[in-house]
Amino acid sequence: MTGPSGHPVLGELTPVEDDASRVVDLLVEGERLLEQARVQGRGRAVRSVVRQPGQNVVLLALPAGGGLPEHDAPGPASLLCLTGEVVLSTAGASWRLPAGSLHAIPDARHDVLAEVDSLCVLTLSAAR
Repeated sequence: MTGPSGHPVLGELTPVEDDASRVVDLLVEGERLLEQARVQGRGRAVRSVVRQPGQNVVLLALPAGGGLPEHDAPGPASLLCLTGEVVLSTAGASWRLPAGSLHAIPDARHDVLAEVDSLCVLTLSAAR
């Protein structure tokens, strides 16, 4: 299911607190989101952790077998796998991202599949 923007993550985001001084423990918040995704029976749970002009940083909790369905990139973006392992795929290529790996999101339709329970950081930047 995709949100009103046509992007499966952007349409699910709730407003983030506008407190630039707060620190977010991504691993603690990620575990909470993974549990939420499991309880809800969804393939993902998402939370915007930083939102500022020109940039949105989103924490993705993807239970094993979950992920993001095929969709278009909303602009310049990157995907960092914090824990677990995910596969980022387009029609012509795929990239395996184990924990600690980062990859630019291609400017093409793509999807993401979690091989195991995984936490990822999606960074979306305003087009230049």
